[in-house]
Amino acid sequence: MSWDVSLYKFTRRYSNIQEIPSDEQPYPLGSPSEVQTAVSDVFTGTNWNDPVWGMYDSEFGSIEFNVGKDDLVRSLALHVRASSAIVGGILQLCERLGCQAIDISSSSFLDRSEHPAAGLERWREYRDQIIEKSRG
Repeated sequence: MSWDVSLYKFTRRYSNIQEIPSDEQPYPLGSPSEVQTAVSDVFTGTNWNDPVWGMYDSEFGSIEFNVGKDDLVRSLALHVRASSAIVGGILQLCERLGCQAIDISSSSFLDRSEHPAAGLERWREYRDQIIEKSRG
């Protein structure tokens, strides 16, 4: 279970998901090595032993980065299990890659949100409820 975010480089910056035309074809984020370098620059210490899955662990929590197996990375999936402190790094990665992050749980752009960590906070509350019920 994780808070899931997808990164895409669109033809322009959108304010909300509904603005994206049905024929939008996102640009590639780069080659797998370019994306891995960008991730590692922002999230220092990311483990790329499996070149498709980067694993980042820190005092704030963890993120799994799925770059896929294609020659060009069309989107980057992030599976986040961390505190709200990690969101700043996700936004920094978006700036580095020239892309936007979509919070899959709310179908909203992190960079256009008044509170970018809201989805992560809701996920943490849900996770904590599940953990508490399993202990009960």
